[in-house]
Formats: sequence, C-alpha cells, structure tokens
Amino acid sequence: MSSTIAVLTMAKGRHEHLLGQVDGLSVGSVPPVVHSVVSMGDRDLTRGRLPLGTDRWRTVVRPVQSDRRALPLAQARNAAAEAAVEEGADLLVFMGGDVIPGKRALERYADAVTTGAPDGVSGPVVWQGPLLHLPPLENEALGYPFGHLAEIATPTGSDPVLEPGQLLHEPDWGHFRGCAFAMTARDFADVGGFCPDYTGHGLEDADFARKVGDAGGSLVWVGGAASYLQPVPAPDTADELRIALRHAATWRARWGTDPDHPMIDRLLGAGVLQRAETGGYVAV
Repeated sequence: MSSTIAVLTMAKGRHEHLLGQVDGLSVGSVPPVVHSVVSMGDRDLTRGRLPLGTDRWRTVVRPVQSDRRALPLAQARNAAAEAAVEEGADLLVFMGGDVIPGKRALERYADAVTTGAPDGVSGPVVWQGPLLHLPPLENEALGYPFGHLAEIATPTGSDPVLEPGQLLHEPDWGHFRGCAFAMTARDFADVGGFCPDYTGHGLEDADFARKVGDAGGSLVWVGGAASYLQPVPAPDTADELRIALRHAATWRARWGTDPDHPMIDRLLGAGVLQRAETGGYVAV
C-alpha cells in the first residue's frame, strides 16, 4: 500500500533555508502530498509572502503563538502533524526549517514503511535517515547544487554507513534527532506527540525519544533517506543556559530524574552550569 506523505516543518526567519527545502522537495524522486509548515511568529510566512506554493503538492501554513526568546519547536511539530493528518497524510516526515531532503529521502521512508521494520523491532517505529552537514554557500544567488549535495556535504560521524534501502535497528535513543525523521501518523498519535512544555531547542527530542522507548517503540535507520542540514549560527551561551535550566526542571518534573544530555554536559564543561546539592542544576 502506498503512503500519503507529508513533509512537516517549522520555521521563523531564515527564509532562504526554507526555500532551499522547497527546492529540494521539487527535485525529489517522490513528492509529498502536502507540505505542512508551521510559522513560529514569522509574519511573512504566516501572511503568505514566501513563494512556497507549487502545483505538485498542497502547502498548508499554520501559525502558533511564539516567544522569540524560546521558539515552541515541540508544539510546532505537533501542530504540523495535526494539519498534515487533516489533509489526509498517513506518513509524517519531520524536517527542521534548515533541512533539505535528499533526492530519494521520501521514497526511502515510504519504502521502509511498506517493507516493515526489521525482525525483533516492535511498537511505534521512528524511521531515521543519515544527516549530512552542508558548507556555507559560496554564492547565495546560485544556491546549492541539488544534484551534488552528497559530494559537498559532511556526514554526521556517528551515523552508520548503510546501503540504500538497508534498515538497521538502533538500540541507543541518544542517536535520535528531531530535525529529520519519519513516523506513521498512527504511531505518532499513539505516542502522543512531543511534550509542548519544552520551549526552545534543548531536551524536547530526548523527551520524545523517552516517550517512544517507554511505549515499547524502536529507532530504525533507513539507508539512503539522506537529509542535508544548512549552516546555522551557534547558539548564544546565555540563551542556551536559560533554556537548559528550564528544560532540566521540566524533565525532572516529568521523569523524576536529572537529564543526561550533551547540552547539559557542554554547559557543565563550560563552567556556566553546575549540579545542585538537592538535585537539578543551577547557573554559576
């Protein structure tokens, strides 16, 4: 049975990156049925001032209330999923606004769902392809060479090297990333989506992975379902610290433990965060 594919993204600013995603979809081997875009306080996007439309798929733009100091990424993903399901999608491909899908990414995800998870994999399945990192554009007027992205991009070092179409169960949920993955609409609904209590980018992905794992779910690599991350500015340490403190408190309230996460480790190592004697973390 063929899938009705939706690409879900959320954005504020960096319009050239979002348009790069649209260009990537345009040259894909399989187009989505719907591109579900959530505007996080982006007036130009909300008011339809960006050339996102095409006759190859439906484009739906939905706004969510946003605080510019901490974008509601988790809530936006849920809103994008809701809009996509309303449009009839049954396969949800989540992509951050800075991500360009590889030429066969959607095709590989759809094939994986049709083939089914590897032996021994049960519960809701998160399908995830390799993520490669693009260099800065040499000429913004020309954009990226969409037929040669793999030649200029750098793979994520921890991603496995797989043949196109090869499926591999990943037991370590630390490899999950929310900027490029796929789930069936049913599995996403069964898990309950992302926790909207997290605002800003931090522990929302780890929390979602915990939910899927606790539901008996699995993370499965999909060979050939490559996505490409465009360069983004490094986060400001003060902003990251503020978000980390709030996210760590949310995590502790939800799970009863302190989070073990690279962002926390990085801030501890930078000397701007420390563990509190009574549990949790405090700014230094």
